[in-house]
Amino acid sequence: MILKQLLTVHKEKFRKKFVDAFAKANSLTPEQVQTEYKDTVEQYIDDKYRPVEQLTERIFKAERPVLLNIRRDRQRDDKCKLCEGNQPNVDEVAKKYWGRIDIVEVPEDRFEGGALYNIIFHEEAAEKKLPLTAVINKGGVLKFWAGKTVEPAVYEMYIKKVLG
Repeated sequence: MILKQLLTVHKEKFRKKFVDAFAKANSLTPEQVQTEYKDTVEQYIDDKYRPVEQLTERIFKAERPVLLNIRRDRQRDDKCKLCEGNQPNVDEVAKKYWGRIDIVEVPEDRFEGGALYNIIFHEEAAEKKLPLTAVINKGGVLKFWAGKTVEPAVYEMYIKKVLG
């Protein structure tokens, strides 16, 4: 799975939903919205997706493998038990591979964190399964996990394949 392709698919689905909702709210057809309000729609989509596109670009351009950690914000009072339980595993991998991998942590309640979660975990789910962790190399999602703790050795299997 290439992260940029997943982002493009997600963005197009969102665009369609937005155009349909805009059309319905204004008694227009989707075709009319796309013709008459094209610039407005594009500006809204661009503004909405800019943060996640910047994050995706940062991950894509990383010269080292990335261990992505989308979790509940550490500052929140309502802690996520799985996020807290998995953090020592992420920390252990970060310490062991310091200087050879990049760790990218994003809170799920920031737009780019929530959007990236939905882009990677593109299944329909009633609620988010946190944390979502992924090993990504050159923009390719090698493996991701959602709603569970993952032993360091499992992350390392994918990291070692990339590092050789």
